[in-house]
Amino acid sequence: MQIVAIAEVPTTRQSGDSSLRTGGTVRQTLLTDSTADGLNFRFIRSQYQGGDAAFESPRHHHAFQQIRFTEAGSVNYAPGHDIPQGDIAYFPRGAYYGPQRKDHGTGLLLQLGFHGEHQSGPHWTQHRAAALERLIAKGRLDGGIYYERDEATGQEMARDANQALYEEQYFAQTGQKFSIPCEGYAEPILMHPAAFEYYPAADGVRIKQLGHFFDHPGPNADIRIGIVELADRASYVFVPDRAQIAWTLDAGLRVEGTTYGKLTCLYSPRDEALTVRTDTTAADHKLIEMYVLELPRLDSVEGLVRC
Repeated sequence: MQIVAIAEVPTTRQSGDSSLRTGGTVRQTLLTDSTADGLNFRFIRSQYQGGDAAFESPRHHHAFQQIRFTEAGSVNYAPGHDIPQGDIAYFPRGAYYGPQRKDHGTGLLLQLGFHGEHQSGPHWTQHRAAALERLIAKGRLDGGIYYERDEATGQEMARDANQALYEEQYFAQTGQKFSIPCEGYAEPILMHPAAFEYYPAADGVRIKQLGHFFDHPGPNADIRIGIVELADRASYVFVPDRAQIAWTLDAGLRVEGTTYGKLTCLYSPRDEALTVRTDTTAADHKLIEMYVLELPRLDSVEGLVRC
């Protein structure tokens, strides 16, 4: 189990090749893991900056899944498309989005994948510099795009810089070509949680189900997005059949004897159970809303569709 008081997490400013993107976004890495069943994820908080420090990326897509939540302001993900404060969006595997310019707002971002679809953490970081050197030897990076020279014609071929890095690292580690799956969902799916209604689930507990999305094959391979509302002294159990990530903007969440303030997030790994409670004597109101993500569980890697 990991639990984080977001206010206590140090910030870093995006620079250089830290994300192969332009901008000076202020970031906090909140939760990460690489598990025995192939799951790899990172959960980060980003405070986007204006002017020359704005985050920009070209139109692109990924082999991994993403969930984005806007904590404050609004956050752009394509021309004319923003995630307003309090809304949440699912970015499917293979679905294109962008170009995006993020010059204001604060958001939470979860990126996750299996077996090299998402590449973060120490295992991949140790190979990053060498992979970038190989890419630069064959081409150039500019504005979030990688331009590779065709040795036969001398012409440049352009592709997303992050995709180029993923391809290079994956091939170096596996000897296999990295590919992005066919899109099952055509575009990101924006959800307005305020428009959904709660239903009672237990004494003092109500739940909103926002969506289940099936980007992997298998009966447990969907990702589930919901909100749990806890009244005073109510409890909620993170069951062990799936890894789960949760966060709350409210004060008063109590975990293993400690009561946390506003902006708290947690990770409950697969095969572990975790019970959380409310302590609204430490809160400024009598209800706590907790966003809960139930991550996919792949019982088999057979049947993965690649384009």
